[in-house]
Amino acid sequence: MATNIFCGIDFGTSNSTCAVYVDGEVSLVSLEGDKQALPSVVFFAEDGGVYFGREAIALYIEGEDGRLMRGLKSILGTALMSERTVVNGSTKYFTDIVATYLKNIKAMVERHVGQSVENVVMGRPVHFHDNDPDADAESENVLREIAQKIGFKNIAFQYEPIAAAFAHERALAQDKLSLVVDLGGGTSDFTVIRLSPKRGVGDDRGEDILSTAGVRIGGTNFDKRLSMSSFMPYLGLGGQFASIFEEDKVLDIPSTIYSELSDWPRVNFAQTQKSMREVKDLRRTALEPDKLDRLLKLQEEKLGHAFLQHVEAAKISLSDVDTSSVSLADIGFDFTVDVSKARFEQDIADQIMKIEGAMDQCISEAGIAAGDVELVVLTGGSSELPAINQMVARKFAAADISQGDKFCSVGLGLAYYSAQIF
Repeated sequence: MATNIFCGIDFGTSNSTCAVYVDGEVSLVSLEGDKQALPSVVFFAEDGGVYFGREAIALYIEGEDGRLMRGLKSILGTALMSERTVVNGSTKYFTDIVATYLKNIKAMVERHVGQSVENVVMGRPVHFHDNDPDADAESENVLREIAQKIGFKNIAFQYEPIAAAFAHERALAQDKLSLVVDLGGGTSDFTVIRLSPKRGVGDDRGEDILSTAGVRIGGTNFDKRLSMSSFMPYLGLGGQFASIFEEDKVLDIPSTIYSELSDWPRVNFAQTQKSMREVKDLRRTALEPDKLDRLLKLQEEKLGHAFLQHVEAAKISLSDVDTSSVSLADIGFDFTVDVSKARFEQDIADQIMKIEGAMDQCISEAGIAAGDVELVVLTGGSSELPAINQMVARKFAAADISQGDKFCSVGLGLAYYSAQIF
């Protein structure tokens, strides 16, 4: 006899997790080998194979021919979702690519429990898009349609910080007025909630949730700032070229292609034949043509994602060290990029201020003061940033800081909530 399975999927910009509630117990699903967090990456190999997560990245880095796609969640609710893109000579809708990724997760869930699964709660940010309720609603609708398409029958949504709160609640010894800070790859989300170890599956939590807020800034935005500031100048950003129309006039090299190469879901747009032709035209009169040669090498050899991987690794390293030297020799470049924590934090200072502003909004709308918060729950990979930790410690000096499992708590909480509503 089939058991009623309740599933929660945290489809993230950078990584995804999944958990199931079976017979009163919640467990995380291993989505890749023994790993529970799966990078949100799809690789379409030219031979027709489709690969996910770390395996997808490894094949791409090793030089397998095909199309790598990453950061797909961030295009929900944008014009790209209704468009097609060329994958190994044929066109695919972006919605179908997201469905391919999520269908793989569903298959892993069903392998884990040994039967089909129909009930799912999908995590969602408080705001897919800032100050755009229509795009927010459209993003959720698209995700719902995709979940239906891959075989889920009963589908609901829950804010990711609320799900994280439900997961952390199980470890409490007493009631706490809590702020959940969920800093992911694409968004930063906040919830003020009363947590209690006495709460159980099935309890109505509406009165416990005092406020939610969010802003569309996350780890991929920090990657982009670091890339544009410290890495892209080696490929010609900030350089100039001589005008072919006016003698002795020089113009700035356009930044568009560098912006695309620094943005995970848009990297492939900077590696098209059209983009290469534009760079070749600029190179003819560039004042530093050797830098444009590097850019062309990156485009022609489809090294954009590998290049951005080095940027992301540099960002992560700055959580532990003040300076780092990044060699790109393994992908064929002859230069080293020096990055510093001080410069990086200066580059993202305005984004940190916006995150803090959304946090303040959440506290204000809850009708409390920062000093009333007894517990701050930090979750999401971007909560590792020292600038974030220092800001939280300063604002909530009297509160306990719970860090726990920063990558899997949302998935666990979604599974608890799935059992509650289905």
